[in-house]
Amino acid sequence: MNLKLIKASENYERQIADMLDEWYATGEKIVPYAIRITDYHDFRHYCESLEVRIPFENVVSCSTFFCLDEDRNKVVGAVNIRHFLNEELLRDGGHIGDGVRPSERGKGIGSKMISLALEECKKAGIYRVLMVCDKDNIASAKSIINNGGVLENEVDVDGVVQQRYWINLIKDEEKETLPDIIRRMSIEEIPECVNVIRKAFKTVADELGFTEENAPRFTAFATEEKRLWYQFCVEKKPMFVFMHKGSIAGYYSLAMLENGSVELNNLSVLPEYRHLGIGEKLVNDAIENAKALGKDKMEIGIVEENVRLRNWYEKLGFVHTGTKKFNFFPFTCGYMERSV
Repeated sequence: MNLKLIKASENYERQIADMLDEWYATGEKIVPYAIRITDYHDFRHYCESLEVRIPFENVVSCSTFFCLDEDRNKVVGAVNIRHFLNEELLRDGGHIGDGVRPSERGKGIGSKMISLALEECKKAGIYRVLMVCDKDNIASAKSIINNGGVLENEVDVDGVVQQRYWINLIKDEEKETLPDIIRRMSIEEIPECVNVIRKAFKTVADELGFTEENAPRFTAFATEEKRLWYQFCVEKKPMFVFMHKGSIAGYYSLAMLENGSVELNNLSVLPEYRHLGIGEKLVNDAIENAKALGKDKMEIGIVEENVRLRNWYEKLGFVHTGTKKFNFFPFTCGYMERSV
């Protein structure tokens, strides 16, 4: 059995429809949810619905793949890969939803399909993957365990006991060879991102003489896990991380402004990884994401006295637009913007 993951296209319309016809005929719930969300009889629209590029409401960005047995030219299952975890997916859902068509179960397809899905996660810079299954779904649990899943705990979800497994995809010796990747931040990465932000802004504080006593609301001191959690879960700010050698080395978030612009917040690079071009890559990524969100202007606030940072942003196309003084800061806030 020679399996590979494919994206839905007209080339595979017959094979996908054949699997779904069989599955619907059984009357059982089709998983992953993504492959039953729209009617596959309008196949072009169906294919478009399988990819979520811009998150909305409680739906995260995700990609759907079908599993093709090349030897038989037959679609035998499907996986949906969530690009990051929100609060709900962290509890119930995880990074990967998967299902094997009824007539193909008991052949080891589930384990192989998860293995292929994990390869896609690794390509996307997701190196620690959460998978969840019902406790009584022995076959699913076995497939997860076969791929390195380690049970963290069990939780009750609407009266159903769910098992939560984590899978680590990289070994220490692999980290040096991993490519740099910018991707969406997951909720479980909040503590690591708080550390990146505080360390990055602490160097500015040290250079300009800010302390927790004279500038308690400065980013280096005021950033806490509950603050980022609120921004992520309540304000729904898009947050992004720069993965360098398997770890988070940089961070930024975006805020939608009432004037229709987007604000770049908390752009941070760990001190030990500066002068590698990471900051510029993060800014360029933020610009592309602003465009995808339909914005045409990006704004940012800086410490006006930080002349070196202001010059750096000017080289990236930002224009200084003004200043403002707040009583609770021992510095002047400067404002810059650029078109995207």
